[in-house]
Amino acid sequence: MSGRFAASARLPRSGNAALAAGALVQLALGAEFVLAGLSKAVDADFTTQFRSFLQASPGAKMGLLAPLMQGLVVPNAGLMAQFAKYTELFGGVILMLVALEVLRRRLAEPFGAQHVYEPLVALLSAAAAFALGGMSLTIYLLEGLPLPTVNAGFAFTSPVPIELFLVPLALCVAWLEFARYRALREA
Repeated sequence: MSGRFAASARLPRSGNAALAAGALVQLALGAEFVLAGLSKAVDADFTTQFRSFLQASPGAKMGLLAPLMQGLVVPNAGLMAQFAKYTELFGGVILMLVALEVLRRRLAEPFGAQHVYEPLVALLSAAAAFALGGMSLTIYLLEGLPLPTVNAGFAFTSPVPIELFLVPLALCVAWLEFARYRALREA
């Protein structure tokens, strides 16, 4: 087969399409977290707001995460606010850059040629996606597990909390990137 998006012996055309689609989802997910991290960075009161969020969150007072929140996170709210901000920012940047790398690999050689760094980059992306998914799940748990519902008030918004929506997306990206890491490592 010929052309810019030709299939190779190592990857059928359907694999190219699936990986390209996964990379677009990863790019959008990364952009979401980069924007969230940047929003925290430009908010002069973010640390104060983070502390207030923790103290008012139902999940920080009772439930699965309450002992961890009360014993470690709330007393160190300033440090944890910075950790959350930079995890979102750098994790999102990693997802975006690696998504572009995956898209690059869908192109014909020489631009799409495989490089020795690719397994490590895939593993780094899997770890970033897993961390961001875990952070989204933590926020969802802190908010008290609001369940998606049918509600006229959601006619022009999403009935699924964004933190809950991001968890399966991030875990799918982590799974895809870890599988890519394993495949590249064996190649």
